[in-house]
Amino acid sequence: MRNYPQDTGGVTEMEIGYLFARREWGKGYAAEAALACKEYGFKSLKYKKLVSIINVKNFASIRVAEKAGMKKEKTFLRAGNKMYVYSISNG
Repeated sequence: MRNYPQDTGGVTEMEIGYLFARREWGKGYAAEAALACKEYGFKSLKYKKLVSIINVKNFASIRVAEKAGMKKEKTFLRAGNKMYVYSISNG
């Protein structure tokens, strides 16, 4: 898990990201971790907004973001790849 600023197409925002070994995929770890990071970011770090940057073809990560309560906000290009920005605000 990581939680640090990312460029989301011209805007710097705090990202919740997740990366697990393939053998661990499908076990619910990413969703559980994303929810924990969201809670920590909002309650302890007092962030007003969190995002996840996801390749439009990464359907599993899209589901994780949605399970964390995030909604698709926008699409942008990063290194020639079409990316979604999913976001959630506190308040």
